[in-house]
Amino acid sequence: MTRPIDDFDPENWWGSIDDAILDCLKDHGAVTVEQIARELGLSDGATTAFLAMLAREGRVRIRQVEFAA
Repeated sequence: MTRPIDDFDPENWWGSIDDAILDCLKDHGAVTVEQIARELGLSDGATTAFLAMLAREGRVRIRQVEFAA
């Protein structure tokens, strides 16, 4: 099975993942980390790390968290 991340440019994989996450948000609006991870074939942890960096750059807004129990 081919994952979307397998098609990323190896010379610019970081930017490719950023762009894919931003495209996912543009296409679907507010989504969960899990939804982005599933669509792109990334782990939840990797997706969270990319989202944190994008938020630090002011490119996305993280608006909701919940208590995990």
